[in-house]
Formats: sequence, structure tokens, C-alpha cells
Amino acid sequence: MNLEQKLDKYWKYLENKHTPPKYVGKVHELQFSVLKKAVDKQDEKFLKKLIRKMYIDKEAFILKNCATKGLKKVMIDLANRFKKNKKSNFYKMYDGVPNFHRAINKVLTKKYSLYAIKHSFYFYNWNAKSKLEKNLKNGAYWHWRYVKFLAGNEKKKYENNIPSDGQIDRLQIVRYPSGGGQLRDHVDSRKNQRVVSGIVMSKRGIDYEEGGFYFNKSKDKRINLESRIDEGDAVIFYGSLVHGVEAIDPDKKLSWKSNKGRWFLGMFVNDSDHVKNRITSEDLTGSIKRKFNKH
Repeated sequence: MNLEQKLDKYWKYLENKHTPPKYVGKVHELQFSVLKKAVDKQDEKFLKKLIRKMYIDKEAFILKNCATKGLKKVMIDLANRFKKNKKSNFYKMYDGVPNFHRAINKVLTKKYSLYAIKHSFYFYNWNAKSKLEKNLKNGAYWHWRYVKFLAGNEKKKYENNIPSDGQIDRLQIVRYPSGGGQLRDHVDSRKNQRVVSGIVMSKRGIDYEEGGFYFNKSKDKRINLESRIDEGDAVIFYGSLVHGVEAIDPDKKLSWKSNKGRWFLGMFVNDSDHVKNRITSEDLTGSIKRKFNKH
């Protein structure tokens, strides 16, 4: 049995024995290089300890220095190219789905499983043909493969899948715009990836002034982590923890053309639209009155 299989087995043992965590406990800081070294050195003891902290102790980790050099510029250049050359649009995840972008406002968000005000740019590996798209993919996977391994998967699992395979990797460049960009309380599906991760590409106080990523500590209490997060950091945690993004500069005027706001690179293994009753993230606020996400 190889190490990722042992980690998967350990996750299943914890998941079968204990209720999934809902509210975050402590939030620690961990250098990405430490996680990378533990995986590269096959440090089973360290990785299992990290898993236990995430699941049993309800802990999350700010993973420091996850971004490759120039990744933010790649993201913004790609986003601006799409805004200039392609209309805001939507495509379901069937074979042949193109890369696309969509400005999701208060009306469109009702078509999704989560309430979010954001401009999202969606990228699939089979479409990585331009230099910018290849650089985005390489920058993301430099980090993501190690998070996948921690979650009990092979580093490259799903990476070469197409929608008819059932599960696919999707990269999402997100700008939560100044003027109210947000993502309300939710939990993420653990079906395909237990550990949630995404790289933050903005700094509060520089790129925007108010709002940002939070966990719920209890039903009525939040902890906003943004003051501890630097550009290029990620937050990793078990997907059942309640989390979201508080409104970004809510008193400012919202503009879809601007680059102002909070930039984020999301990485998720999705059930494609070839999967009947596919499992998605779940809104906890009552803002979305849909049983299944069609977008």
C-alpha cells in the first residue's frame, strides 16, 4: 500500500468514527515548503498528524508562500483578456466545454448553489493552449498536487480527466469586486476532495480595505483571517467547516470593468454535468432555494 492509499484509509477511518467538523477551532500558520517536504519525503507521521488536526481538532491552516513567481500577473492578464475578447457567458460541464467567464450579480447568483457576488473565470486543462493558460495551470498545480496528496489522492488524480469521466479539475480565477463582492456561509463537498484550498492573490489594506475570508467559530460568531493572509498564501481545511467571504468594500461603487477587489485562485474537483444528481457545495443561509446546482 503506497502512502496516499494509507492517508485515504486514515481519512476514512476518522470519517467513519467521528462527525465532520462544523465550526473552526484554531487556525495555524504553516509554510507550504514544510508540507511539500513532508510529501516528498513520505513523512507519514507528520501528514497523519496534520489530517487528525484538521478533522478531529477542527483546525485550519494558513499555508504560507504557495504561489509561483508572477502568478498574480498571469491571473489578471488572463482575466483582462477574457473580459476584452469574450462576453460574459455560461457553459455546463460537458465534453468540449470551453474556458469562459461570468460576472455573477445578485440576479444570476440565484441560479447557483451558493450566494456569491463575483467575477469568475473558468479554466479546464484540455483547453490550456496559450502561454498564459499553461502558466496558470503550472502555477496552480505546483501547489494543488500536494494538497491532493494530503487529502488521500494521487498527486495527479483527475488532472487529465474530461467531463464524461465524471470528475474533473477546474481552475477558477475569482475577483470579489470592491462594492460588495462576497460569498455567504457554506460548506464544500468532500466527495472528490476532502481538503479545500485556494490561493489568495490580494492583500487587505492594499488592494481593498474591508471584508475577506472568514470561518464560523459558532452559530453566531465569525473569525476573519484576512489580516493574517498575505498575497500568495492559501487556506487549507476540511470542507465541512462553515466559511465564506465577507463583503469587499461594501460602501464603494461596484464595477465589473475594474480590477479592484480581492483576487483568488480556486482549485476544485467537480462532478461534471455527466453525473446525475451531482454533489456540489451547500449554501447555509437560505439565500439559494435550489436542491441541486445546475451551474
